Amino acid sequence: LRKPEIMRKARAELDDVIGRRRVVDEADVARLPYLRCMVKETLRLHPSVPFLIPRRVEQEVDVCGYIVPKNSQVLVNAWAIGRDARTWVDPLEFKPERFVGSEVDVRGRDFEL
Repeated sequence: LRKPEIMRKARAELDDVIGRRRVVDEADVARLPYLRCMVKETLRLHPSVPFLIPRRVEQEVDVCGYIVPKNSQVLVNAWAIGRDARTWVDPLEFKPERFVGSEVDVRGRDFEL
């Protein structure tokens, strides 16, 4: 186990909220903020797919000085975004706390990432 202190925090949260006599139910997830942070951090470092669904460019566009021609197929590299040091402090470290109180929209509407 690489990060036993993180596991202890998660276990303590589960014990406090759920106890040891039942399994976690979907309705419980809203009351498990640290566990949600762990899931977000896991998916940041290990996305379920490295590239998102390919998209077609509808019109020529300039992206940071690169011209992307109309009808080009583009792929979003989710793996690279999750490890980008310009976006994340210590991007290769597993730190669920980075999502505690975070304003980062992990649902895909934060266009600054």
